[in-house]
Amino acid sequence: MIARWIAFWDEREGPAALALVRIFVGLAVLGDLLQAGARGAVSAVWAPAPLGSGWGQMATPAPLVVAWLGASVHAAWATWWLAIICALMLLFGLGYRIGSWLLVFAVVELWRLTPDGGDGIDALLRIVLPLLALSRANACWSCDAWLARRFARPMPATVPAWPRYLLVVQLLWLYFSAAHHRGSAAWGPAGGFSAVGEVLGDPHFARFFPGSLRALYPLTQLATALTMLFEFSAPLALLWIWLDKHPGRGGRFGDAVRRLRIRWLWVGVGISLHLGIAVTMQIGVFPFAMLALYPALFGPEEITSLLEKLRRTRIASSIAAAWSPAR
Repeated sequence: MIARWIAFWDEREGPAALALVRIFVGLAVLGDLLQAGARGAVSAVWAPAPLGSGWGQMATPAPLVVAWLGASVHAAWATWWLAIICALMLLFGLGYRIGSWLLVFAVVELWRLTPDGGDGIDALLRIVLPLLALSRANACWSCDAWLARRFARPMPATVPAWPRYLLVVQLLWLYFSAAHHRGSAAWGPAGGFSAVGEVLGDPHFARFFPGSLRALYPLTQLATALTMLFEFSAPLALLWIWLDKHPGRGGRFGDAVRRLRIRWLWVGVGISLHLGIAVTMQIGVFPFAMLALYPALFGPEEITSLLEKLRRTRIASSIAAAWSPAR
């Protein structure tokens, strides 16, 4: 049992899935920081009073950037710039180890400067970023990998799989926990599955004018019920992943799950959920940061196979266009 446990955590796989998570998380963090800077949040949220609502003289212990640079607007901007530079390093995989850990430091310091400690997606990123920093997510599609090839010291073809496994568990736990924390009756049949419709009528969150989507209310009820089903079924995604990874396992049940593509249906519902949030609600980086973790739900071989099919399709389309009778 101990040998199998060690072998499981020592599994190796291709780096494609972790690399995509690194790229998408880097984009999400960078976009969120740039939006904060453009809207004046650096001074308004992270700077101390009286200029901002961030950390003041009474907080104990003081954030490290305040202890080093003092409680000032300059400390807030310095931390923001550090986070911007490190997010770019994460995105492009340049100086990955150093950039990743410095980004972890910058994100934690920005959280400590925030009056209310940030929201749920901030907490998720403070878990995801250290996992990425400990991984070899720069082994492909990165400046580090390109430089390593130029100096005849290429990155390994396989990397430890455990960071991806932990990202999957964290993602599924977030969904399952969220389902259990929805205490309002509006999320269930007693409240008529009205939760999503109510949110879309709240001017604080809704992207469209309240009441403009009234005709779509039955669809919002369906979306509410589907959201609860999706989140409560999150632990079963581990079973769907396992059955897809081992085609010979599960007997007739496993064959039915693979034939009906249950895992792909579950993932498709999640993607639709977050895209719907992005289109209809104004809640910041949340839907994009969540989608940034979705590549972890797939094996690297599935990602490389899909990319290869897309490449072949593009080449075939180009050849067909070049040799079409019209030309």
